[in-house]
Amino acid sequence: MANKETKLKGGSLSSTTLIDYGDKKIVRKKVSLFKDREYGYMRWYSQLKKLQKFESDLPGLFPRILNVSCDEHNAYFDLEYLQNYKNISEILSDASLAEYEVEKIYHAFVTGLRAIHKISYAPNPGAPLLYFKEEVEQKIDDANKFEAFFNFYNLGTYEYDGRIVHGITNYFDELRNYFTELELESEEQIHGNPTLENTMYSFVDDKVVFIDPYEESIIDTKFLDYAMVLQSSRSHYEIYNKGFVRYEDEMPMIIIDGVIPEPLKHFNHLFQSDLKSEDKRLVDILEATQFIRMLPFKCAAGHLSHAKYFYLHACKLLGNCFSE
Repeated sequence: MANKETKLKGGSLSSTTLIDYGDKKIVRKKVSLFKDREYGYMRWYSQLKKLQKFESDLPGLFPRILNVSCDEHNAYFDLEYLQNYKNISEILSDASLAEYEVEKIYHAFVTGLRAIHKISYAPNPGAPLLYFKEEVEQKIDDANKFEAFFNFYNLGTYEYDGRIVHGITNYFDELRNYFTELELESEEQIHGNPTLENTMYSFVDDKVVFIDPYEESIIDTKFLDYAMVLQSSRSHYEIYNKGFVRYEDEMPMIIIDGVIPEPLKHFNHLFQSDLKSEDKRLVDILEATQFIRMLPFKCAAGHLSHAKYFYLHACKLLGNCFSE
């Protein structure tokens, strides 16, 4: 019998719980066997299999799977509890963090990410177009099944951060052409969702452990992982995801608690400085598509206001990428 259960952050359609048995702690990730299977159970299961593979290929870089089971309504797996580890997003929210501490975290993070990307293989010719079809067009279609999002999507033109932003239909042709013509030199083993919230760091061990990998990426390129880092460090996903959404003339605005912390800005500067200039446009476009990819998850979980806001942010990023 568990002494205490604490609900943790993370997972739109699954729940993550810290279970304290007194003499040990575990982390349990649970999902419904029946509700929203495509974006719930299927994603949960693919993550389980990816964790199993990483545990063998990259021991110590991901938490160990302790148990897998199910009951009449739910499936779950248990992971080892990471003592002395906190997610990097939370660590970088501490404004008192010194620059050398940020650089220490950054070095450990990049070392871990490079270890994942070390395995490479020949790319699938033409796969980027499938990525566009599945992760952009299909995700928009799925989000539009929710009436409130569909009505917002059909507005077509928006005001965001004091500027006019056009909806994604303005960029579909350019996006489709871009991914049709995109030729990757290689693909790599990737995390699939290495946001700062999905990366744990320990000052005691001076290393990172990644959590919540994502399998359904269509193209496994390190640039996709880079885009998701920027989703956190540059677009401040975790901060805005916790913000309160209010509306002005149907336009969603997010109110956050405080300001963007300087340690996060420094981490972002370090990461962007390491990106090669010839790779930046691809990474920028992929960052925009990550905000599209999440829309059905947000809608299915009942977070429609945040889905609308992140849709606007994606459109702003695409406008920056394809502006003349």
